[in-house]
Amino acid sequence: MKHLLKTICIFCFLIVLNNCNNRKNIANIGVIEADENYISVDVDSPNPEYAAMYQLLFRGIEGSSQKVPLISVSETSAMNSNPAYFDSFFKKDRYKTFITSSTNSGKGVRRVVINLRALKLDLEYHAIIKKFGY
Repeated sequence: MKHLLKTICIFCFLIVLNNCNNRKNIANIGVIEADENYISVDVDSPNPEYAAMYQLLFRGIEGSSQKVPLISVSETSAMNSNPAYFDSFFKKDRYKTFITSSTNSGKGVRRVVINLRALKLDLEYHAIIKKFGY
């Protein structure tokens, strides 16, 4: 009986350890320049444009004018309440329409420039976020 309990505990520990290792990789993002209209970041990620946009929407980008996320609710809540918008935005690559440029800046890092003004207006138009002050 003790052997069975010990085996179950080890098995559970391995499952928990495996799940911790399977977390989404968070991109390494460094701010180059930012104002109320644009943000320019260097992104070290396999999909840098997606990572920059996802970080901007749901996490905010430290060291920029957009330290807080554009969307104030969790990713799950936002995506569940607006599935058509986010399906088009992420799965059909609509987010790329808000990227002004994306160039290599060396050593696997990509410089991504996002049009914040257009993105905010689009989120407001589709009622994902509310216009500030109303």
